[in-house]
Amino acid sequence: MDIVLVGHVVVDMIIYPDGSRKRSLGGSVVYGSFTALRHGVRPVIVSIVGSDFPDEYLTFLARNGIDIAYIHRFKGKTTRFRLSYDEYMNRKLYLLSRSPDILIDDLPPVLHKKLVLVGAVAGEVPLETLEYISREASMTALDIQGYLRFKEKDGSIILKSNTLLKEIVKHADVLHAEEYEARIATGLENPAKAAKKLVEMGCGIALVTMGERGSYVAMKRRLIYVPAVKPRKMVDATGCGDVYTTVFTIEYYRRGDIYEAAAMATSASSFLVEKPGLDGFANRSEVRKRAQEVMGDIKEIG
Repeated sequence: MDIVLVGHVVVDMIIYPDGSRKRSLGGSVVYGSFTALRHGVRPVIVSIVGSDFPDEYLTFLARNGIDIAYIHRFKGKTTRFRLSYDEYMNRKLYLLSRSPDILIDDLPPVLHKKLVLVGAVAGEVPLETLEYISREASMTALDIQGYLRFKEKDGSIILKSNTLLKEIVKHADVLHAEEYEARIATGLENPAKAAKKLVEMGCGIALVTMGERGSYVAMKRRLIYVPAVKPRKMVDATGCGDVYTTVFTIEYYRRGDIYEAAAMATSASSFLVEKPGLDGFANRSEVRKRAQEVMGDIKEIG
């Protein structure tokens, strides 16, 4: 089983409260790929990187079993973000550079019967490409974040709703939004209502995550609340939404059970926060064991 992950592989510069800096490989497609590997699924990344992209990152991805044949290079700059954290670990995001859009010609020639996850971080998967993916793929999952982000003059990122969003949502069988993103996208403060609204806007299943407060999973005429699995310790929450979305999509695709898929997704996310960066991925058997902690506490809301 393969999963094709479409979006920019990025280079993050992380600035901590004490002023220390760390360069890191990032992007939704990277977190999604490592998650897929732990769940027995072969990831194929479709991306565009610049001539400045470190070769060691490509080697790292390939050596870990990720198909990088569709990571295209161009003579320009890689998508780069600066993540600045204050003493309370609140994050300010800046877009420093951006690679070109990912077009239909950049995709693998055959998407039929493939599972595809679109993890745009800066709107780099345009509507035309997304429409093609949704027509060809067996199931299309989408993270909404990249379609809400807008760059200010100083490079800082703000979230704004927009007219394109209604068309984007329609092409997602599974759609993920973090609580604040769901509020921006729908105009609704209540995350449960926002999840239902996203389904009304056209997606098949809406996932609205709320960190330690759990998540809502909505589909037509159905809404469930999924409590969070309490991690053993909290180190780094980066990539939690990517892990949740990837695991839910894979498990739902395999078995068609939203309870099980949601329990597995929240369990996998709890492992990720226990270690920094790309070190927190657990294998499927570990995730399944911890998922049992919440299976009985999932509630049908309506």
